[in-house]
Amino acid sequence: MIAKRAFSLCRSLLAKEKKGGKSKSAANIPQADLGDDGLPKDYKLKILRAGSRRLDTFVNRATGQSSSEVLKLILQGKVRVNDEVYTKKAYNVCQEDVVEVWKNAYAENSSLAQVERTEIVSYEVTEQGYNFEVKSWKSFLSDNWRSSQ
Repeated sequence: MIAKRAFSLCRSLLAKEKKGGKSKSAANIPQADLGDDGLPKDYKLKILRAGSRRLDTFVNRATGQSSSEVLKLILQGKVRVNDEVYTKKAYNVCQEDVVEVWKNAYAENSSLAQVERTEIVSYEVTEQGYNFEVKSWKSFLSDNWRSSQ
């Protein structure tokens, strides 16, 4: 996982340099913006509110896609929880689950894929449903579990 984050960071730094922007080295980043592994945090902490813990509801809230789009993603095998593909929407997500939604194969290496990744840090039950505290990556490199399809 550290190697994937480092690779992701390197790609974003190179892209900034190509555009003429200034890139940050790890030495110039405030300590509060560094993760446990010493790499810059490339995720956002968010609170998601949902009526249930079902996978389809969670992916809908995490990605902002419509319920019908989320259902298609799940049925097509484009949603993975903790490295296991789920093709049924009824799975209840739990604390520490890592949910990945497959976007596309990475152009430079077909064994990698760009995914939207959400890690559930914690959740609480409220009168309105559930509040999920999550780490969210809009673009994350992962192994391409759909490479054979």
